[in-house]
Amino acid sequence: MRQLAFIALAILIGAHVAHADPDPKRKVSVLEYRSGSSALPGIARRILDEMSKQTSLQLLGPDQTRTVYGDQLDQALVKCAGDAECIAQIGKKVGASEVILVGVSELGDVILTLQRIDVSSKTVVTRVADSLASKTTPADDQINGYLARLLSPGDFLRYGVIDIVANLAGAAVTVGGESRGLTPIQPLKLHAPATYQIRVEKAGYVPFTTKVALPPDGEIKVEAELSKRGAGSAWYQRWYVLAGAGILVAGAAGTAIYFGTRDSASDRVPVTIVVQ
Repeated sequence: MRQLAFIALAILIGAHVAHADPDPKRKVSVLEYRSGSSALPGIARRILDEMSKQTSLQLLGPDQTRTVYGDQLDQALVKCAGDAECIAQIGKKVGASEVILVGVSELGDVILTLQRIDVSSKTVVTRVADSLASKTTPADDQINGYLARLLSPGDFLRYGVIDIVANLAGAAVTVGGESRGLTPIQPLKLHAPATYQIRVEKAGYVPFTTKVALPPDGEIKVEAELSKRGAGSAWYQRWYVLAGAGILVAGAAGTAIYFGTRDSASDRVPVTIVVQ
């Protein structure tokens, strides 16, 4: 009996963990439903924008969802009237794992409701509601607070990849002060956005050091050239190859600065890349 109870408890714990930590890159559709209210114009877009900044979710806004679903999306939302099972059918048709339904209604005050609906189970996973005075809009901090309560904690963990390739085997690699083994090494999946100090060294060779700014969902390839000590003062550093959709931000320009150095300050070669 005790063994059966333990197995049942393990199953319950496993189900809870699986439910609490869904795929942080799952496809999520953000839709808006209004119950006869024109308050909070553009609120779904603001929520979508904040989600895109803070998570790695594959997001479909109302316009993108309409493109996939068809022009009947608005009629379908009215027909569903916020019903989770009905909304889940819309999510299923557009290939989403979840739907975030942003509801706006008025009962004296403006009622803002956010529902996170799981498409497979056709149920509401989490719900957040707030009452706002007429003609007021939530600040960005309030929206971030809604999202923190609505989404899973793992949704806010973002990553990037640093691929370090050296011209020598058996060189020790240190990233962010942590040993990562000897070259050749596999690409490293690391928290982003963040800046990492990289060092590649081997006895008898001049160490390679660089600092890189890793963007969320991006990939940076670092080519480390180690030269023998005393081989001469001529030295160069290759350009870095940057790839990945996460490095491009729609409507904004970002600047990333990388430095490849030898131990001598006179050998420092700055490399600046501007991404637009």
